[in-house]
Amino acid sequence: MALVLFFSSCKERTQIDVLTDVKGNYFSVNQYIIDEWQSHAGEPVAFKKTIKENGKVDTSMTNAELMDWPAVLAPFIATDISDRKYLNKYTFSQFDDELDNTHDFMYVANKSDMFVQKLLLTMDINTMKVRGLYIETYKKTFLGETKQKLLYTPLRTIQVHEITDPLIGAKKDKITQYDAIR
Repeated sequence: MALVLFFSSCKERTQIDVLTDVKGNYFSVNQYIIDEWQSHAGEPVAFKKTIKENGKVDTSMTNAELMDWPAVLAPFIATDISDRKYLNKYTFSQFDDELDNTHDFMYVANKSDMFVQKLLLTMDINTMKVRGLYIETYKKTFLGETKQKLLYTPLRTIQVHEITDPLIGAKKDKITQYDAIR
């Protein structure tokens, strides 16, 4: 019997074992992006792109095929906190919002020097489908500080609000928003 246990414990690790070993128990923004991409790739979606920068507005139309997805998703990809190195660095809470009919998961950084300061995942209370993802970031360097507020509502809105306060020069406030048109 001991021999069977020994050999079964020496089996080769599967891909799932490796992924499970690498990940922590926090929500993975990157896995969610992959899931959304696989679920909606190839769908004909037009987007109204609006950029508001320091009071000036520019609007254009584009579609899912022509969008620079790596650039659009980069701010979100940088906020993934699912790796084990982030365990115990966030306070996790969950609650139901009866008025909104949602189940919410919130991660708040324990220290002010963490890049991801807050992550709020909102899910439909009945279907458990994601209704929204809201993330706040903060980065301070010797050149200044940058704050971001990121919002994703599935098949509706992608928004990146970036406020940069440089050591030298004027403060910059930029909102880039993509609204899906179906």
